[in-house]
Amino acid sequence: MNYEEALAFVHGRPRLRKAPTLKRMRQFLTELGNPQTKIQAVHVAGTNGKGSTIAFLTSLLGQEGRQVGTFTSPFITRFNERIAVNGQPISDEAVANLVTQVRPVVEKMDQTELGGPLEFEIVTAMMFLYFAQHPVDVVLVEVGIGGLYDSTNVFTPLVSVITNVGWDHMALLGNTLPEIAQQKAGIIKPHVPVVTGVQVPEALTVIKRVANEQHAPLMVLDDDFKLTGDPADFESNDCHVSNIKSGLLGVYQLKNLAVAIQAAVVLSRQRGWKLSADQIRRASLQARWPGRMEIMQQAPLVVLDGAHNLPGVQALKQSLQTYWQDRPIHILAAILDDKLFQPMIDELLTIPNAQLTLTNFQNLLHRQVVQPAELVANEARQINYEANWRTALRQLIKQANPRDVVIITGSLYFVSEVRPLFKK
Repeated sequence: MNYEEALAFVHGRPRLRKAPTLKRMRQFLTELGNPQTKIQAVHVAGTNGKGSTIAFLTSLLGQEGRQVGTFTSPFITRFNERIAVNGQPISDEAVANLVTQVRPVVEKMDQTELGGPLEFEIVTAMMFLYFAQHPVDVVLVEVGIGGLYDSTNVFTPLVSVITNVGWDHMALLGNTLPEIAQQKAGIIKPHVPVVTGVQVPEALTVIKRVANEQHAPLMVLDDDFKLTGDPADFESNDCHVSNIKSGLLGVYQLKNLAVAIQAAVVLSRQRGWKLSADQIRRASLQARWPGRMEIMQQAPLVVLDGAHNLPGVQALKQSLQTYWQDRPIHILAAILDDKLFQPMIDELLTIPNAQLTLTNFQNLLHRQVVQPAELVANEARQINYEANWRTALRQLIKQANPRDVVIITGSLYFVSEVRPLFKK
C-alpha cells in the first residue's frame, strides 16, 4: 500500500455513528495488541486552546534534548502533521505502514456486530501504534471531540489537561455548559493530576466535582497558578518565573501558556526532569502553532486565525481590540453552518473598526458554509459576500492600505486551505 492509497482508505471510513461508545475502540486496540498501554502521555481536552497548549508543552518539554510526540487535529497542510515528533510530522512511508497494519483489523471488525472503526478511531489507533513502536519521552494526546467518549480516552495519562469549556459541538456534547464540562471531565482518571484553565463557574464546578470523585489532584488557573503582566510572571505554590514572553500572538494565549507551564512543571517533577526558569522563558518564546493568530504578510498585515466557534471568535475579537484598535481591519470569514454562526457573526460585527466579508471554500468534509440567505436581513446588509475566497482575498489585499489588517478566519479547514498560498 502506498501513501495515497493509505489516505484514501482512512478518509473513506465513516466519520460518525449515533451511539457514543468506546467499546469499538477498545476492541480495535485489543486486536492491535493494546499499544496505548506502552506509551507515557499527557491528555489534553478543552473547547479551544488544545493545539496552542500542546505547542507550548512541546517546546517546554522538549528541553534537554527530550523527544516529544504529539497527536493533534485537524491538520493544516498535510495529514502527517497529526502524528509528529518535536514538531516534525511522520513520513509518508510511516503513514502507509501504519495503515497496512490496521487495515486487516478494520476489515475484520466490519463483519462484527460492533462494526468497523470510524475514521478518527483509525487515526487514533495509528498514533498509539506509532509511539508504541517508536518510543519517545512523552506523547501529548489531543482529544478530538469532548473527552468522555472520545477515541483517545482509552489510556491512563501522566497528567490530564482541560484548557477551557465553551459552546461547541452541542449536538454531541450537550446544550448547557455543565453538560459540556461533564464530557470534558471524562478524561480525568483516578489519582492523576489535573491542570485546568476553566474559569466559568458552572463548568468549573463540574470539573472540581469529578476530580474530587476520582481523587485526582486539581490545579486551577488563577487559584493555584497564574500568569500576569507583559512580560509575564508565572506563579504557583512552588514555582516562580519572571519575564516570560509568549511566542504565540493572541491575548488568550497567555492563559494557554499558564496552563502549559503548570502541566510541564507537574510532569517534570513526576519524571525527575530538569525545567529551569531560563528553559521556561526560552521555550515559551520559541513555541509555534500554525493557523492561530499567525502573521503571514506585512503591509498590509495578513493574519490567519482558525477561530472556528463562538469562544474562538470572542478571543479573536479581544485580540483585535487589544493589538489593532486604531487600524482598519478587514475580516474574511468562512464559517461552517453547523456552528453557532449567528452569535459568531454578531461578535465580529461589533468590532467598530472592522468590515466583514463572508466567503466559501472547498472543504474536504463537504460540510455547508454559511450563506447570506441564512443571516438576519439587517445584518446581511452590513456584510460583503464573495463566493470565491481567492477573489475575495485578492480584492481585500489590493484595496487595503499598508497599515490595514486583514484577518482570515471562521474555520480551521478554511485556514488550512488558504495557508499554502502564503507559504509557497
